[in-house]
This record gives sequence, structure tokens and C-alpha cells, in this order.
Amino acid sequence: MKVWKMPQQPLLAVIASLVMIICLTGGSPAAEIGKGAQAPEFALVDTTGKTISLSQMQGKVVVVNFFTIWCQPCRAEMPELNAIYNENKDKGLQMVGVCLNVDPNQLRFFAKQMNLDYPILVGTDKVNKDYGEIVGVPTTFVINKQGKIVDKIVGARTKAEFLQVIKPLL
Repeated sequence: MKVWKMPQQPLLAVIASLVMIICLTGGSPAAEIGKGAQAPEFALVDTTGKTISLSQMQGKVVVVNFFTIWCQPCRAEMPELNAIYNENKDKGLQMVGVCLNVDPNQLRFFAKQMNLDYPILVGTDKVNKDYGEIVGVPTTFVINKQGKIVDKIVGARTKAEFLQVIKPLL
């Protein structure tokens, strides 16, 4: 009797797809936070040990990018987010990355490896809950100068797609 073996590459792709579906649809229901809502305050520690709060960025357009270090789409969009930040920080843009489910030592190494110029913060269960329990990463919130959420973007985007939302707010 001949035993059929599934090639490993397609099997890995199927497993990865199932994990992504679970990540994007799983989790317990939380209060939805979206367009027009006041952005929840946070005070989180960055990779240097400095505490950064949303209120410190008052009067700026703020982009809050939730990610995990194991998320490949997150890693792929970070250089573009970094470019957006560097091109617009003098025009009133502040960008922060909030890493969920991470050891601070791993995050320090990751931030250095990615060579990002914007602050990378250690996420907490509280900030995750306050922002609607992030179940799919990357999830990015764009906050206007008045502290209101203008857009919630789930999934990776290109530089051009981010700029369509950010540029009119600056």
C-alpha cells in the first residue's frame, strides 16, 4: 500500500494561514473603539526605560502602531512607517510602536535590529484592552491633533495608503 505524503511547503502554508485566521478572528469580544472616539490615554515604557504618554503628544497627529515581534507583515511595514515619521515629524507627526506580548529585553534587541527612529513601547494588557483588545496585528490608529481617532487600520498598508490618511491631518 502506497502512503501519500503531503509536501511540507504547502502544509506549512496551510498551517500559517490557519494561525493567521485564528489571530485575526479569535479573542474575546471587547468594546470596539473606532473613528470619532477619544483616543485612550496610555503611559508606557520605551526600549530605553523612559515613560511616554499619549498626553505628551497633545497637539500632534499621532500614529499608534500595535505589533508583535514575530509578525512578518508588521516587520514589512515598519521601514515605511519610519520613512513617514522622518519625512513628517517636523510637520507635527508623532509615531509610536506598541509591541504586545513581548519580553522587554527581546524588544530592545528587535528595535535596534529594525533601526527605527520613532519610539517603540512595551505594551500592557491595559493598553490592549483600552484600544479594543487587538486581535490582529498590525493594527494602527491614526489620531488627530484633538486626540480623536480618525482611522483604525487593521493589517499592513503601504506608505502611500498611510499618507492618504495622515497628510490631510498635518
